[in-house]
Amino acid sequence: MSIEVYSDPNIQIKNPSYDYGFQIAELVKNSPPLDLNSTYHYFIQSHYFAETCAIAVNQADKVIGYVSGFNDPRDCKTLFIWQVAISKEARGGGLASKLIHFILYEHPDVQFIETTITKDNTASISLFNKITKELNTNIVEEPFLDKSKHFLNQHDSENLFRIGPFKILKENP
Repeated sequence: MSIEVYSDPNIQIKNPSYDYGFQIAELVKNSPPLDLNSTYHYFIQSHYFAETCAIAVNQADKVIGYVSGFNDPRDCKTLFIWQVAISKEARGGGLASKLIHFILYEHPDVQFIETTITKDNTASISLFNKITKELNTNIVEEPFLDKSKHFLNQHDSENLFRIGPFKILKENP
C-alpha cells in the first residue's frame, strides 16, 4: 500500500519532541470528549514515545493535530493508538487519518492497530472505520473496560477495536 503525503503546504506532519508537550496538553484540553492527562504525561509521551506519535503543526509552529501511540510491549506488530486530537479549525480535512498513516509509514512491521473507544464517541468510531477501509482490512470490536466494574461508574465503558492484519509498504512518494 502506498501512503499519500499530506498535501497542504501550510501544515507539517512530524514526530513530536517534548518541546511540544504543553501545546499538546492544551490541544487535548480543548478537544472534548478526550480525557486530559497531566501536562507532564504529554512531555513524557513526546519524549519517550515520539516515534509512535505524530503532530501536525501550522506555519506558526502551533500544534493543530496530535496522535499518541505506542507499540504493544507484548507484540511489536501491534500499535496501540491512545489519543487523537484535532483542533477545531483543522477538523474535517482528513488530518487525523494522515497522522495515523504517518506513524504506520514509519513502522512498516506493524500489522495491527488497537484502540479503545466509548460507544458514544462517533467521531473516533468513524475515523477508525475509515482507517480500516483505507488499509483494506478488518475491524473487530469487543468489550474491554466496563463502566461499573473497572471505572466504578466514573467513566463510560471502553470497547477495544482491533484493526488488521495489514501491511504497509514503504514506497518513494
